[in-house]
Amino acid sequence: MMSTIIGLGASLVAPKIMSQFRDQKVKVLHAMPGRLRLQSDSWKNEIVAKALSNQIVKSPLVLSSQASAITGSLTLHFVVPHISQQELDDLLQFIVQTASDALLNADAALMRGMQKTLGIVDTGIKRQTNGFADFDSLFVLFLLGKGIHAFSNTPAFSASLFYWAYSIIKQKERG
Repeated sequence: MMSTIIGLGASLVAPKIMSQFRDQKVKVLHAMPGRLRLQSDSWKNEIVAKALSNQIVKSPLVLSSQASAITGSLTLHFVVPHISQQELDDLLQFIVQTASDALLNADAALMRGMQKTLGIVDTGIKRQTNGFADFDSLFVLFLLGKGIHAFSNTPAFSASLFYWAYSIIKQKERG
């Protein structure tokens, strides 16, 4: 009876583990007795690599672990030359879960890209205006102009534009 319950539980949990494994597109790059090297593009992040290096070594099976944010790889050295399939499955589940949890703490790639683009635009504006304006100041002027223009028809919308402009100015003041 107990083995049936355990088997049923494993059959329910295994698809979730495997879907996370597929979602992260984990590849086995190299396997030999006592050593395993895995790779995933989603691990190409300093926060994820650090979490993998620090957390995976806590497993009693793992002698050492080294993750690279540059290659997105994780190299494991085991305390024994061979581990069972169940131990490997449990370890892979732990690795995938650790990476998934760490990704929640990492900045989104889209946001990093937008921040970089905004920085480039901001630098360009400052160069073109000899430091007179930046993106934020031009955006505040746009909001104020749009708010003044639309005030007679939509005062509530204009008030929100004025508030946004005010918030940007105050944020820069604290900045």
